[in-house]
Amino acid sequence: MHQSLRHAVLALVLVLGIAGAAAPSHAAEPAKAANVAPKIGEVPPALLGKDRKGDLVDLSQYRGKVVVVVSFWASWCGPCLKELPQLDLLQTHAGDKLLKVIAVNVEDSNDDYRMMMRQMKDFTITMTRDRDGKIAAGYDIRHYPNLWIIGLDGKVAANHRGYGEDSLERIINDINRVLREQAALAPAAAG
Repeated sequence: MHQSLRHAVLALVLVLGIAGAAAPSHAAEPAKAANVAPKIGEVPPALLGKDRKGDLVDLSQYRGKVVVVVSFWASWCGPCLKELPQLDLLQTHAGDKLLKVIAVNVEDSNDDYRMMMRQMKDFTITMTRDRDGKIAAGYDIRHYPNLWIIGLDGKVAANHRGYGEDSLERIINDINRVLREQAALAPAAAG
């Protein structure tokens, strides 16, 4: 597992080095209806809650700068607890120049949330909280974990539900695809 993770992260780092940082500057409107998941190519709801410092996390602050991975999770979700350390490792290896991982905790009790934050105190990913489920409702979250890849253009590029043996490889492949596609668009946008 660690060997395949190392290869996958190496592939991501290689693509990150090739991708550059330019992105098209056109913006689109966010998906409008509540409880309807944003579709591929749409701008998802921007507000993702507050981080551990109490700062509001808004997807628009990353538009044009990095690919964003947003994972919705809960403490009772076994696959979530397997996915989060892998996402943290991915963030650590990839750095924050072209990738930002945000983990949104959904509706855990205060005690459960505090316990999880103590257990994940050394994580480098951004942790936010959705106390009442309203943020998750904007993405129509019904299954956990539920991971969204948002391109440099601020639009949904991929969505993954659940987590299993091959999930990390598929996530990294999607991130690499997004970076390649957006790097190919960069010369056209610059010219």
